[in-house]
Amino acid sequence: MGKGNEPHRHPMPVGDLRAGLEVGALRGLMGALRGLPREPVRKLSGAIAGTVGMRLRRLHRVGMENLQAAFPERDRVWCEQTLAACFRQLGYMAAELAHFDRLTPQNIGETVQFESSDAETFFRERAAAGGAIIATGHFGNWELFAQAAGLMGSPIHIVHRPLKNPRVDDLLTGIRARAGTEVVYKHAAARQILQALRRGALVAVPIDQHAPGATGIPVPFFGRLAQTTAGPARLAQIARVPIQTAVLARVGDSDRHQIVACPPLDPPPRGKDPAVLLSVTQQLNLQFEDIVRRYPEQWLWMHRRWRTSA
Repeated sequence: MGKGNEPHRHPMPVGDLRAGLEVGALRGLMGALRGLPREPVRKLSGAIAGTVGMRLRRLHRVGMENLQAAFPERDRVWCEQTLAACFRQLGYMAAELAHFDRLTPQNIGETVQFESSDAETFFRERAAAGGAIIATGHFGNWELFAQAAGLMGSPIHIVHRPLKNPRVDDLLTGIRARAGTEVVYKHAAARQILQALRRGALVAVPIDQHAPGATGIPVPFFGRLAQTTAGPARLAQIARVPIQTAVLARVGDSDRHQIVACPPLDPPPRGKDPAVLLSVTQQLNLQFEDIVRRYPEQWLWMHRRWRTSA
């Protein structure tokens, strides 16, 4: 963790007893998963998550509503199958997270590659040139994306919202730090991101979550307005760095992954015209939507992304 970037705690943290019990349970689970062969435990974890997740009424309801609205041409059976696959992805991610300590710069290529030579060129050019924003989201194994980038020689700074459990927060930060990933806390994100960009860093900013109040602007996403952060566009405008939409996509149900990277967008021209930031944010949303359409089972449909009336 960089100097001046001390952990920022959630304003309403859980109590000490609960925090200790939760982090203890998490450590125990990760230890159990780590002690078993990765592939069998990954499949088992995915199967359990898929079964249990589909029985969680609220998450099932939200996921189905989102899928049916985003893909009106698809029937309910397809939406149910896609949502179950989405829950399985979370199980796969949990098992893979427990085995992160076995990943090295030497073997990361066995697990993570680039989708295409163009994607690799786009990503490595940004890393080599120094200073770029990666517009990303809760897609596939998003934790592995940061790990892989670091192990490939391009550590990423990630914008992070503190968890209610500070001990779990610290555990996750420690895991991320193994590959050189630095956390930028949302309370001071703009200042620290600008500092990192001016040092030539790659900074990953999630664009797929609901941005409340003045932090977001309504932008179409799957044909419906969704409050979307304009932060990436604004920061790129100030720091004069490009923005690239990129995610880590799983190959089928396997333990293989590909970095999917879109062509980078130039930094928006200087000025205070809100239409400029809106245009860039719309382009980023469209790029992310195109990726989700290709891999619909890998996005977090259980999140209440659309909260506007329009």
